[in-house]
Amino acid sequence: MGYVLQMMVALFFSTGGTSVRLIRPYFSPSMITFMRFFVGVGWLLLLKAILRKPFRADFRSALRARWKWLIFGAVSKFLSYICENTALSIGVSYGNILVQPVQMILLTVLGVVALHEAMSRRKWIGVALCAGGILLISWNGLSLDAFLGGNLTLSLLYVAAGIFAGLFIFAQKKVAADFDILDSNLFMFAAAAALSFLVPVAQGNILPASAPNLPCVLAVLWFGFVTGIGFYLNAKSVALIPFQMVAVLQSTMVFFSLAWGILLFHETVTGWIIGGTLMFVLGILLMQLRPAHKA
Repeated sequence: MGYVLQMMVALFFSTGGTSVRLIRPYFSPSMITFMRFFVGVGWLLLLKAILRKPFRADFRSALRARWKWLIFGAVSKFLSYICENTALSIGVSYGNILVQPVQMILLTVLGVVALHEAMSRRKWIGVALCAGGILLISWNGLSLDAFLGGNLTLSLLYVAAGIFAGLFIFAQKKVAADFDILDSNLFMFAAAAALSFLVPVAQGNILPASAPNLPCVLAVLWFGFVTGIGFYLNAKSVALIPFQMVAVLQSTMVFFSLAWGILLFHETVTGWIIGGTLMFVLGILLMQLRPAHKA
């Protein structure tokens, strides 16, 4: 069941660019970010009601002890999504494939610096491959002027999104012992929804440009579902399968994202993008897979 859940999660998160592409004609990136959190919280509350899962008895005391990490996670996820949604609103629907390798690099570095994990030669090679893959995809064979004129801005937005996404996962780890994953995500996403609503209010971009069509409405509901339920299923599936397989299955998300861009929007995928994707996927596997122990 864990393998099925991980593949479902990979499919879910691969549709992020598709969702933004369908919502963007009607709503600003900041409003898309708010709706993603707001609807995600709604799905989590519905799941909590279906499971009849009350808050833990020590929830208030844990909240007082860990509120700084919860707020840190909420702010990190808000910044990640605002950067990602802004970039997806400008560029191709599969552009956010850059988020995963950046996130993995950051988590590897944090593991060494904050958790004092060993940095092996294999991990260093993985980091180098991820960085090289990001560079190839960002460059995409363009001239220096063309790269600096547009692609660099998009790449920096995705790099920022990946960094903040990694910080969110780090915050999740810091509170994992004190909270059920459903409750911690519910709190952080609710706080992020409140924070993200301030941006479209300040920009005056709350109302849609025109009446949203059905695909837009369905995309909003789906995007929220992916945000709320996707992270919950991911946490549940990780506990059911060998750690080595998590990285393998999660890395398939980038190939699904590329496929949606080609099939649904007829977007061009160059050899540079394919080569860079294969490079950073190999890097992720090297960083995440644990070598087999000799008997």
